[in-house]
Amino acid sequence: MSAPPPTSAARIAATVAFFTNGALLSTLMARYAEVKQALGLSPLLFGLVVVGAVLGGVLAGQTPALAIRRLGTARTSAIGTTALAAGITVAAIGVTLGQTWMLAAGLILSGFLDAAVDVAQNSQALRIQSALGRSIITRMHAGWSAGAATGAAVGTAAAAWGVPLLIHTAAWGALCAIAVIIAARHYLPDAGAPVDAPAGAPTTSRRRHPALLLAPLALIAVAGITAEEVANNWSAVYLATERPLPLSMAGIGLSVILGAQFVGRFIGDSVIDTLGIHAALRLSLGMVTLGLIGGIWTPWTIPALALWGLAGLGSSVTVPIAFTEADAISGLKPQTGVTLVSWSMRIMTLALSPSIGAAAAAFSLPIALTGTAAVAAMGWLATLTLQRR
Repeated sequence: MSAPPPTSAARIAATVAFFTNGALLSTLMARYAEVKQALGLSPLLFGLVVVGAVLGGVLAGQTPALAIRRLGTARTSAIGTTALAAGITVAAIGVTLGQTWMLAAGLILSGFLDAAVDVAQNSQALRIQSALGRSIITRMHAGWSAGAATGAAVGTAAAAWGVPLLIHTAAWGALCAIAVIIAARHYLPDAGAPVDAPAGAPTTSRRRHPALLLAPLALIAVAGITAEEVANNWSAVYLATERPLPLSMAGIGLSVILGAQFVGRFIGDSVIDTLGIHAALRLSLGMVTLGLIGGIWTPWTIPALALWGLAGLGSSVTVPIAFTEADAISGLKPQTGVTLVSWSMRIMTLALSPSIGAAAAAFSLPIALTGTAAVAAMGWLATLTLQRR
C-alpha cells in the first residue's frame, strides 16, 4: 500500500532537509585550501580553527532537544538552517576581511546550529518512519551524503570559476535556507509524549535509568563513524605513506569508503526490514571491524581498498539505527535520546583524530588506525546489550 499523500510529502520534505544540511558546511570545506592561504594560517592554527565546527556541536549540549520541544521540528529545521547559512556567511566574511577570529566564530556558530538542525531532521525522519511502519531513515541519511557531495562540488566549481567566497557562500546558503523553509511546511506534526505503561507494568525507568540505556547506543553510533573518520582525515595520509601510491591518487581511499557508505544507505532500509534492527546492526559493525582491520594490515593495495569499502558499506546503517533506538527509549523527554547520541558522536569526533595522531607519533599509523577498529569491535559488543533490554 502506498503512503498517504501527507506522509509522502513529509518524506520528500525531510529528504530536502537532510540534503541541504549536508550541502551547507561542505561547500565551505571545499574551499578550505583557499581559506588557509588567504589568512596565512600555519597547519597547526588552521587545524585549531576548523575544528570549531565540531566544537560548536559539542557546546550545543541539550539545546537541540529544548529548541525542538519549544518550537517543533519544522520550525527548528527552518530557523536553524537559515541561521546555519548565516553562520557560514559570517565565516566567509571573516576570510574576506582577513579576520581569523571571525572565521572561527562563524564555524563555532555553524556547528552549534548544525547540531539543532541534525536532531530536528532525524526526529522528523523517525516520526515519518513510525507513520509508515517500516525503515526509511538510512535513505534519509543517503540524502545527507548526496547533499555533502553536491555542496563540495558547488564549492569546487565556485573556486575554479573565481567566484568570491562571500558571494558563493551567501548565495548557496540562501538557496538552501529557502528550500528548507518551503519543505518544512510539509513536515508531519510532532508526536506527543509517550503513553504511560499500564498500571503494574515494569517501565524502563523502574528497571534501569533510561539515560543508562543511551550509553551503548552512543558507543554504537561512535563505532559507526570510525570508518568516516578514517576516510576523511587519514585514508589519504595512510595510502601515501604506507602504500606505494602517489599523492595524486591517495584520495581514492576517501572515495571508496564514502562511496560504499552512500550505496549502503540506499539499501540499508531493506536490510533492516529483512534482518531486523539488531541483526542488521551486528552485521554492519562486524563489517566495519573486519573492513578496517583488513584494510589497514593487508599488504596489497587493491584488496585493502576493497576491505575499506566493506567498512564503508557497514557504517551506512549504524548511526541511523542508533538514532532509531534512542528515540524509542521510554522514560525520556521527546528528542532527548537523539540529542544525547548526536552529542556523544560530536565529542568523539572532536577527540578521535588527535588521539590517532598522538598514537601514530608514539607507535605507527597502522597501529593507531587499528584503534579505530577496536572502537568498532566495542560497538559490536554493545549491540549484545540491546537484545537484553
